[in-house]
Amino acid sequence: MNDIFLISESTNILLESKLRISEVKYIFAILLLLQPLVFASAGELPAFPFVFVIGNALKEVPPDLAKVTFEVKSFDENPEKSLDIVQRQTSEVLDFLKKLEVQDKDIEAYQLDKQAIRQEKNGVDLKILGYETKQKILVNLHETKKYSVLVEGLLKYRNIVDIDAKFDVSNRKEIEKSLIADACADAKNKAENMADGIGAKLGSVFSISDQRMEAGYGNYDYMNRMFKKSMYKGESDKLIFIPSTIEIRQNVHVFFKLAEQKI
Repeated sequence: MNDIFLISESTNILLESKLRISEVKYIFAILLLLQPLVFASAGELPAFPFVFVIGNALKEVPPDLAKVTFEVKSFDENPEKSLDIVQRQTSEVLDFLKKLEVQDKDIEAYQLDKQAIRQEKNGVDLKILGYETKQKILVNLHETKKYSVLVEGLLKYRNIVDIDAKFDVSNRKEIEKSLIADACADAKNKAENMADGIGAKLGSVFSISDQRMEAGYGNYDYMNRMFKKSMYKGESDKLIFIPSTIEIRQNVHVFFKLAEQKI
C-alpha cells in the first residue's frame, strides 16, 4: 500500500487516498470528484495532486521619503469669512514650505470644500449654525531630515488639523524585485519539504501569483498615525519622530504539481 496526498499549507487540509500502485492511474478522477466536497468554499482547484504554498520575504530598510498630508479647516457663521481664513492660512503654509525649499511639484492642494453646519434635533436639520471650509494639502518630502521641522511648524498653525505621515524608500522597485525572487525561493523550499515529508516528488509549477507590496512601519506601529491638535502640548519631541526602519514585504502564492511517488 502506498499513500498519495493532496496538501494545502494555507488551509491545513490533508486528503489521503490509500491506493495500490496499480490504481495510481485513477488518482486524477478520484481527486476531481472529491475536491468539490472538500474544498467547496475555496473555489476551483486543480484536478490533479498538488501542493499549495505561500512564499514570504521581507526586508527592513531606513526610510528616505515621507508623504505628509493635512487639512486647513475653518468654521464661521459667515461663509465668506470662513473661506477667507482658509485661504490666508493656506497662503501662510505655502510660504512656510517655500522656506523649507519644498518644490512646487511636491505640493498638491486639493479642491476647497464648504458645507453648512446645521443644528439638529431628533434627526431633523434645523437652522444653519455656520459654515465649515476646508482644504487638504499633500507634501512629498525627498529628504526625511525635513520631516520633523515640517510637522513641528504645522502644529503651530491654528487652523491646521489631521496631520498624517507615511514613509517610504526611493529604491522600492529594486527591493521589490529582489524580494520576489526570495519569496519564490521560499515557496519552493516549503513545497519540497512538504513533498518529501510524504514521500512524494515535487513537480512543475502550475500557477503563481504575487500580492502587492506593503509597507509596515517598524517597531513604532506608525501605520496611518494621526496627529491631532488636542495631542500637542508642547512636547513635540514625543510626537515628531521618524521610524528607524520600515518593512517591505512580498508574498507569492504557488501551486506545484505533485509527480508520481518516489519508490
